[in-house]
Amino acid sequence: MRLLVLGGGQLALMMSWAAARLPLDFVVYDPDPRAPAYKYAIKASDPLREVERADYVTFEFENVEWEVAEYAHKLGKLRPHLDYLRVKKSRIWEREALGELGVPTPRWAVARDGAEAMELAAKWGRAIAKVPSGGYDGKGQYLLPRERPPAEGPLLVEEYVNIAREFSIIAARSEDGDVYFYPPAQNYYVQGILVWNYAPAEAPPEAYRYVEKILEWRRYVGILAVEFFEDRSGRILVNEIAPRVHNTGHWTLETDASQFENHVRAAVGLPLRRPRALAPTAMVNLLGVASPPIRELERLGKVYWYGKAEARPRRKMGHVNITADTTAEAIAKAREAMRIIYGRKFPELVLKNYGSRQ
Repeated sequence: MRLLVLGGGQLALMMSWAAARLPLDFVVYDPDPRAPAYKYAIKASDPLREVERADYVTFEFENVEWEVAEYAHKLGKLRPHLDYLRVKKSRIWEREALGELGVPTPRWAVARDGAEAMELAAKWGRAIAKVPSGGYDGKGQYLLPRERPPAEGPLLVEEYVNIAREFSIIAARSEDGDVYFYPPAQNYYVQGILVWNYAPAEAPPEAYRYVEKILEWRRYVGILAVEFFEDRSGRILVNEIAPRVHNTGHWTLETDASQFENHVRAAVGLPLRRPRALAPTAMVNLLGVASPPIRELERLGKVYWYGKAEARPRRKMGHVNITADTTAEAIAKAREAMRIIYGRKFPELVLKNYGSRQ
């Protein structure tokens, strides 16, 4: 079998680790010649030709070349369905799709421009304006009325949610409809970027029902991540979906069937594997770190390094997974890891203001 992955970043890199023990050719296409996944994958030079050669095609993130993904879909090779990638091209389309499925999200509206966005914020009290496309890890988001959104529109404007906590569910679905839910993870963000999380956490039954609706919409194949807000009144709201392997599921590398393995397996038509080992685990991202203190961190957990060409502020350079006998112990060790990595910046990475992220 031959699997083509569109995108060659750290997510494709970790998929390549999972694919290494399977009898398949793992091919990656990325315009960046220094893409991390090229260390372990076959490098594709002509993506359309590679689509024709591949038995199956998947993607590691949403900003892949549309014409390549569309061609793979037309040939019946793309996993998951193209419509999941299509709705991620615009936050507005994503909100529309979730609304049609009956999945609750923060109240939202579309503003023609920045001035209209400010009018909505005045009506609602506070709001979040989001650029419809291109934003990730907190980019392209503006807290209104404190920050000024772009003058030109359109903009997605959402109510300001008083967040009690944020959690996510990673789900796997095979081509024959078998579904597995990994234990939920509780997530901690600073300025829109995930800094650390731990699993298992709690999730109410309705959260699983919402994930199931999204999976069944176009008969999903692969790993799907769904990020949730729980507000101070107990409302459960979907913040966004990710039709791919996801940062909030990196902790699953410490199981015997990670999200990366199950995504590859589902994409090539193999049955899912259910993890038998699920220890309490915390994950800490290495953000903007050029050279992590490996010796100190390895005393706490396992370091995963992505091998990116250069470190930049907020860039995900790697992560640390920490397993323990109890969730409380995993959390304590994660906090110690953050002290080691970030030093004086540590408190803001733990004691954050939940209301700052949407």
